[in-house]
Order: sequence, then C-alpha cells, then structure tokens
Amino acid sequence: MRRAGFTLVEVLVTVAIMAVIGLASAAVVNAMMRTSEQSEQAIAQLEQLQYTMLLIEQDIRHIVPRQTSTDFYLLAEENLLAFVRSGWFNPAGIFPRSELQPVVYRIEEDTLWRQSAIFVDVADGEDSFTKRPMLEGVTALEVEFLGYSKELNDQANEFGSSRNIQSQRASGELPPALLLRVHTNSWGVIERVLLLTPMSEAEETQRREAEQQQQPGDGNG
Repeated sequence: MRRAGFTLVEVLVTVAIMAVIGLASAAVVNAMMRTSEQSEQAIAQLEQLQYTMLLIEQDIRHIVPRQTSTDFYLLAEENLLAFVRSGWFNPAGIFPRSELQPVVYRIEEDTLWRQSAIFVDVADGEDSFTKRPMLEGVTALEVEFLGYSKELNDQANEFGSSRNIQSQRASGELPPALLLRVHTNSWGVIERVLLLTPMSEAEETQRREAEQQQQPGDGNG
C-alpha cells in the first residue's frame, strides 16, 4: 500500500510560492510605510505653510505708519519685507516695552525667516533682532504695492522697494494693499492680496489707553 505524501519537487514549489508571497507582502508593507511617512511629511509641511501665511497676514494687517531707524515706514526689497506692527500684547504695561514691534521677513539659504525686536528704533543686526525660521524651501519673496497711482506703482515695483514712494509721500501714508508672492519648491507660487487699514499713531495710542483702562470684571454683572 502506497503512502500519500509530497514529493521533493512539490515541497520546493510550495516553498518558492510562500517566499514570493512573503516578499510581495513585505514590499506592500514597505510601500505603505513610505506612503504614510510621505503623507505625514506633506501634512506637516502644509501645516507649517498655513501657519507661516497666517502669521504673515496677521503681521501685515497690524502695520502702522511708524518710522524706524531706516527712515522708512514700509520697506520691500528683493527677498525682504520690513515694517512696524502694533498689537503686540503687553497687559497693563508690565513688560518694559511698547505694543509696537519691528518685523522683518527675509530669505536666507532657501528658508524664510522672521526677525523681530523688542524696540522699534534699533539697527538691523544679529544682536538686536530675534530670528527664527518659518518655512523651508522658499526661493523668492516678492511684494507689490497696490492702490497707488500707476506712476507710483510702476516706480515702486520697478525697484522692488518703497524708497521712491516714501520720498514722495512724506506723510507716511501706507499703500492701500500689498500683493505678496512666496515662491516655494513644494507648492509653487503662493499669492495673497492683503488690505492695509492701519491706524495712525494717535489712534493707536488711544486704543492702547482704552485697553489699559479696561479692567477685568467691569460692568453691572
């Protein structure tokens, strides 16, 4: 009576099939892990991009016509945007500073940096400004002034600077709007049109005084 069993060839074929299945499964798992890592990186980059653009918009929307040591209210040159913003929270003036803050955005080594200082009238130097990276993979930063006459717009945008406008607008009036272009490796060119509705220094002072006079628990409740 013959015994039922597997021949050597059948065993080898079975082992080969199992090996192929194992390799295929490992390849699928590795592909899924790489896809997951790439997705996480893309999500992290997108979140950083959204945070950076939100911070830029918040800074720009708080611009005030305040001259700095550069003698300009708003300076936009190649890969650089500098201005003074208000609204830097200082409750009851407990910190030895005002609510005004000089802010500089610039590109260095394909990274967009944000620089800020405690006091407005300081020189643009490493010792006076706090510097932090905001977004990597940024190749260019462009700013155009919107809302001026065509002549002033052409002059400003041709030189990429507010110098020509400042020489003709001694009152310190800011442009009604800015067109901001951020060139990135991952997301292409990102454009934002930002309206500027800055308060005058007198209005800003009144706002700060009103906030300081307002105490918690005021009211009839």
